[in-house]
Amino acid sequence: MKYANVSVKFPEELDRELEQFLEETGVYTNKSEFIKESVRRHLIELNDEPAIAALRVEQLLARAEQNSVSDDELHARLDELRQHVDEAEVADAIEAAREDAADEYVDHA
Repeated sequence: MKYANVSVKFPEELDRELEQFLEETGVYTNKSEFIKESVRRHLIELNDEPAIAALRVEQLLARAEQNSVSDDELHARLDELRQHVDEAEVADAIEAAREDAADEYVDHA
């Protein structure tokens, strides 16, 4: 497996908490292992969020409008995204995001 180097800056307090956790538990051998596992878990959580699925659908459709994406490719990707969430939850998340954006726009106008 190939690895990418990622530089992450933590506030010192967070770094101390992480160091203490690693020292006290021994669950992870080092910070890198802890961070990799944390990122994996967070991605799983985010991928199950209806709002994230809605965002992905909107981004996919926007890219399809800007670029020449075949209908088959677009439908295949949409079908893949549908497997992760309930369509009613996606519709609710889209509506909530639009309402939030409209409220924010009105507040700034």
